[in-house]
Amino acid sequence: MPKNKPSRPTIGVIMPMLSGFYMGELSATCRQLAKQNNANLVIIRSGEQRDFDLDVSLNHLDALLVVLHCASDRLVKKALAKNIPVISLAASYSPLPVEQFCSTQRAGIEALYDWLYTNGHTQIGFCGDLSVNDIRSRFKAYQDSLSKYHHIYQSEHVFCVENCALSGGREAALAFIERKSDCSAVICATDQNAIGMIEQLQHLGWKVPEQVAIVGVDNIFLGKQTHPQLTTVDQQLESLANQAFQRALQRIAGDPFQHEIHHISQKLVVRESCGNTNTNNRTNETQGSIRHALTNVRGLSPAELFESFYAQAKNGFNSILDTHGLYGSGFDWACMATYHSGQLEVTDWAERGYIKPQITLKAESDSYGLSAFPQLNSDEHFMATIIPISTGQKSHWRLLAIVDSLQGEDCVASQAMFNNYLDMLSLFIERDELLKTSQLRQKNAQQLLQQLKVVSNSSNDGIWDWDLKTNTLHWNSRLIKMLGMDDDLETKHFDCDQLFEHIHTEDLEELEKQIQSHFLNNTPFKTQFRMRKFDDTYIWVQANGSAVRDSNGKAVRFIGSMTDITEQRESAAKIHHMAYFDSLTGVANRRKAIEEITAHIDNKPTQLKAVMLMDLNRFKMVNDSFGHHVGDALLCHVAREITQVLGSKHTIARLGGDEFLLFCSVANVEQANEMAQKILRSIEKPMLYSQIKVSSQGSLGMAIYPSDASSTEELIKNADIAMYRAKQQGGGKYLRFSPDMHKESSKFIALEQRLSKAIDDNKIDIYYQPQMCNKSGKIVATEVLARWFCPINGQIPPSKFIPVAEISGLIEKLGKQVFTKVCEDISHSKLLQGLNQISINISARQLTQPDFANLIINTINDYQLPASLFCLEITETAAFTDYDQSLRSLKKLSSVGISISLDDFGTGFSSLSLLKNLPLSEVKIDRSFILDMTLDQSNLEFVSSMILMGQSLGYRVVAEGVETKEHVKQLSSLGVDLLQGYYYSKPLPLDKFTIKYQEQYSNEALKLLIE
Repeated sequence: MPKNKPSRPTIGVIMPMLSGFYMGELSATCRQLAKQNNANLVIIRSGEQRDFDLDVSLNHLDALLVVLHCASDRLVKKALAKNIPVISLAASYSPLPVEQFCSTQRAGIEALYDWLYTNGHTQIGFCGDLSVNDIRSRFKAYQDSLSKYHHIYQSEHVFCVENCALSGGREAALAFIERKSDCSAVICATDQNAIGMIEQLQHLGWKVPEQVAIVGVDNIFLGKQTHPQLTTVDQQLESLANQAFQRALQRIAGDPFQHEIHHISQKLVVRESCGNTNTNNRTNETQGSIRHALTNVRGLSPAELFESFYAQAKNGFNSILDTHGLYGSGFDWACMATYHSGQLEVTDWAERGYIKPQITLKAESDSYGLSAFPQLNSDEHFMATIIPISTGQKSHWRLLAIVDSLQGEDCVASQAMFNNYLDMLSLFIERDELLKTSQLRQKNAQQLLQQLKVVSNSSNDGIWDWDLKTNTLHWNSRLIKMLGMDDDLETKHFDCDQLFEHIHTEDLEELEKQIQSHFLNNTPFKTQFRMRKFDDTYIWVQANGSAVRDSNGKAVRFIGSMTDITEQRESAAKIHHMAYFDSLTGVANRRKAIEEITAHIDNKPTQLKAVMLMDLNRFKMVNDSFGHHVGDALLCHVAREITQVLGSKHTIARLGGDEFLLFCSVANVEQANEMAQKILRSIEKPMLYSQIKVSSQGSLGMAIYPSDASSTEELIKNADIAMYRAKQQGGGKYLRFSPDMHKESSKFIALEQRLSKAIDDNKIDIYYQPQMCNKSGKIVATEVLARWFCPINGQIPPSKFIPVAEISGLIEKLGKQVFTKVCEDISHSKLLQGLNQISINISARQLTQPDFANLIINTINDYQLPASLFCLEITETAAFTDYDQSLRSLKKLSSVGISISLDDFGTGFSSLSLLKNLPLSEVKIDRSFILDMTLDQSNLEFVSSMILMGQSLGYRVVAEGVETKEHVKQLSSLGVDLLQGYYYSKPLPLDKFTIKYQEQYSNEALKLLIE
């Protein structure tokens, strides 16, 4: 909807310059129109850039004119969003709703051709820079004029030049003579080309127009001063500005947007250069026009004007005080401001002939921010000129504002001289600012160079610099030592091909591919490969690098570093083995089992397989009665017995605790049943350990692929449901999954219904458990935990109701409610807002939803919270359910600043490939390892390896399940980043959580956060 019509509208104009034949006529016309129509005028000088993006003064405007597409699309969209109608002069912003006014380019060329033909010319040439859009349009009009008069197009009559300036015209003149052209007239696409051509031909002895007529387009001021005076075409800039200005007033008054382009006819200006000798045919500027006033400046010679402009402008802002006496122009006040990273500060001020000393105004709100600069009084009839000046630094500008009254008489010529002065002043200020920036960068570069030298000499990394032109490689002493070369080696550079001889042949092809990809596509270069030392042994290195490119984007140098990661690779190999095999029983673990099931489904989708899930009945009783060492021995016994029954053709895996997964090759269901019976009988064989005889018994559920399920997750889930049903029927039983098993469990259905009602009634409570910084001992983060108190069943732990939610499909609704509640809590809690991170658990079903990432991001934006405050915890099972979709969601979340944490790290199926592919910033060591690490040295070493691997990959490492002081002591010594557990606090509702940490940390900063 249009704005309400203001009592005195304010029209803005964004234009590259304030003076000159084109911009000067437009700016002078707009000023006159503002006076005549009782409108305020704000002119913003954008400079030479064609993507001006500062929304300076935007809050003052009721309409906006943009000249020659000098404003960016973003700025135009922002104006439109504020209901400010935008009108473009001589350029298109399609498809944006911006009305366009332009001078008809074709008509001018056609008028020149018609005039030359009428005066007897038939061999007419064309001169112009065809790389410019407007010039190509004028050239097309020239071709159409040839056809109109049945003249033959001749390529030798076209003089293509490199620019639209005088030098382009001189270039055309030389080509004209070299070709011995028979053209009797040449139409130049610009006046400057025409004047340059005339001057060069005259210099070489040619007479214009006697031997060749030269005409141009634009009607610049200089054309009237040449000898002979230039015949040209006037673009009718005064009429163009007048119609655009009047249209802006109509739009302010409520007229709707018009799609059609508004064309302004050009005017033929006949002078001497076309051969016209009849003075009655010559065209003069209309008396009283803006152009006539601009071309009849009296009082000072051009040399005196330039000297005056130069002398004044080089003195900077303060020189503005003398402009009234020199140019006859006046201003009410002017100021200079600095705009840096969103902060605006007025540093200098001049008003009615004196300087206000040390006036500083800081903009701390939108009422006086960039869009409201400068402060203007809408009750006064004014014109404001805003000149943003680049400092060469991103988001750092100097802003010059000059405000004067539009009441009283105006002198167009005096104002034109003042605008010339302002253009030159802005260039001087910009020069000074760029010099300051250059000097600052030079100083910073010197400091950086010194720092880099120190780093290079003290770093454990090998630093290399590959000159791609000479193929010479330079390196530091660390790289020499890394390869086992002599320390006293004098040369630290040689041909790069020699270095490639030290790279393992199996790694060479991949390394070359990555280098080429970086050079051609700017793909980040980070890779690992083996290098042969001078003693013929190999080390693993990680290489990181970046190309230095020339002005054309071609790589000319390649600079980077190498780090010896041999020890890390060896540690990673050990961890990799731990990740695929259970450290207690020696059989496979969950990760390996999941990979093998998934690989089978992908590669042999029709071949029958059985997935069996088995756990031991009364295993907890064995642990409680005889101790964990006997329980561990029993698990090893069971694993051995199953292995003897199944052999090596089948996969045997321990999932954790007393749960085993068996992935078996079977010919039919009957064979699967027989195999299940044998397994259950085998584990019933008693075990004798330390004079203790223990018998075991299992419950087993199976799911047959592909009839019972077609995905890894569904197979395991259905086998688990069948196992649960078998356990309900008594020990030593097995059952195959059937679809009715879900419905048969009334307890499950009842729990599902109660959970659904609890979600609908908003009865899921949010609790917070602190995460403590190892170094400071202070709370820096928290994990969000969902709690449900059922009126019938009492407190139900998440381990029970979360699986129900996932199986029943309630997890998406539950997850959305929990996340929304957390955002609500944060928006009202300064304590939560002051933490570094708030972690929230995400389920597999949530993560695989296509709109999950958008839902999270939109919810955060709805509450206007920083994305960097949130961390989403996932399990590897969640990531592997639909790996491609999960990876897309995680990358999108990570791209907006949300952290991703890998939960239950170390439970037996983590791998380096998973860690490297997921956009992780944090890993959490599972509580089971923390609880056991004080009991056994191997457990402690395993936790240490987990921490080392996580931190070496650049991840923050969190230990959960910290319950004793000994846990804290050992984890602190291992260098873990964050600690979480009952030793510090059980999960608490927000009010108790706030009170506890308000009391525990009574320092003033936290008090302020909570208050």
